[in-house]
Amino acid sequence: MEDYQQTINNLKVTLIPETEEYYNQDDEALEIEQSQRKILWQAKDFSIREFLSMRQDGELDLQPEYQRNFVASVQIASRLIESILLDIPIPVIYLAEDRDGTFSVIDGQQRLTSFVSFLDGKFPNGDEFKLSGLKVLTDLNRKKYEQLTKDQQTKVKTTTLHSIIIKKESNEDIKFEIFERLNTGSTKLNEDEIRNTVYRGNYIKLLAQLSESKLFHSLVQKDNFKNRMIYRGMILRFLALSEKSYINYKSSMIQFCNKELRDNRNLTPEKAQEYKNRFEHCIDLVKTVFGNNAFRRYLPGNEFAGGKWALTQINMALFDLQMVGFVNYSKNSILANADAIREGLLDLMITDTKFQELIGYKTSDTDNVKKRFKIYMELLENIIGDKGYQQRNFPYSLKEELFAANPYCSISKQKILSIEDAEVDHIIPFSKGGRTEKDNAQLVLRYFNRSKKDNYSS
Repeated sequence: MEDYQQTINNLKVTLIPETEEYYNQDDEALEIEQSQRKILWQAKDFSIREFLSMRQDGELDLQPEYQRNFVASVQIASRLIESILLDIPIPVIYLAEDRDGTFSVIDGQQRLTSFVSFLDGKFPNGDEFKLSGLKVLTDLNRKKYEQLTKDQQTKVKTTTLHSIIIKKESNEDIKFEIFERLNTGSTKLNEDEIRNTVYRGNYIKLLAQLSESKLFHSLVQKDNFKNRMIYRGMILRFLALSEKSYINYKSSMIQFCNKELRDNRNLTPEKAQEYKNRFEHCIDLVKTVFGNNAFRRYLPGNEFAGGKWALTQINMALFDLQMVGFVNYSKNSILANADAIREGLLDLMITDTKFQELIGYKTSDTDNVKKRFKIYMELLENIIGDKGYQQRNFPYSLKEELFAANPYCSISKQKILSIEDAEVDHIIPFSKGGRTEKDNAQLVLRYFNRSKKDNYSS
């Protein structure tokens, strides 16, 4: 028992540092009051035979959704069996008790699956389990469990595995952190994989369904994101921000999303359909307006070098804006202003230094989230709500035509290396009566056009 207590004490030291703050990769603090830091755990030994019985009776989930598939080779699995027969200690197994009293594996899935599969006679994929690659008990190679001696069979099935059970009464934000820290495998669980067992229910099922969207995958284009359930986390983030509103957002993003899951864990069919419709409405409009540049940041250039798209990176701050921004607008109102919305956001990324900071630094900070949403929502309202907005803006098709014909800035005479760095300006200013027509249009570098307007304004 002392060994278990030392293990959990070490866990608590790791889990609850003196600063009482936790930081994810975005430098956001996960703040949990001391009174809520409740970890309930139980030390218990199970025989391998008991684990097999628990799995057969549906009391043990060896393959919870968050876990990767069984990937141990036949040789690795065989050597685990050999270790038991040689009395080599097996590391502690960590289990999570779910609300219905069943258990799922936090850490030790590959080991447990190997042991149970040997007794069962076959691997999860249906292949026969014959020992292979043994280096010490070589006479057992190519043997199945039923072919071992009676003593060897008894040794395997009665071997006890030390286990620590994280009880269902544990605080779920703390439990979330435990899941992350207890994963000692070669591939560390991410927050989205952890959520899939901490918050199992109808909401998780909906996220799993929506993450299979071919349209969503065509925009994100990250196979590893999909395989590691990050797609589910992205969709949850969208639903949380749109349901609870960015106005009510408070860091950390992890806790904000966790709360959304807790509050709606067992979605009604009607609510699930509402969420599904909202997601499909927004992802369809994002595809139409932003195309393959959706969720990507444009890195601005200057008068000496052109800018470029960061096409290999998903910018989650832009993901939030582009998805949530369309929630309360009809399809017709967005499509009628698609060019202006795309150009407006591009202009923010290129010319607004404050906005550049808000989408590139501490993006989950409470104030930063609210400030960038305020800027973007005002942009949408100005474009969609101002009937005269389109009268002041040239169509994107004209920009493409001018760029193809002569990609040089009418002000600086420099070559414009990328169409994103260009904008169409009135030769005779609109404010002076200039018309928004091709004869009154000139192609200019944004940098110089902004300088001209700034100087004119001053």
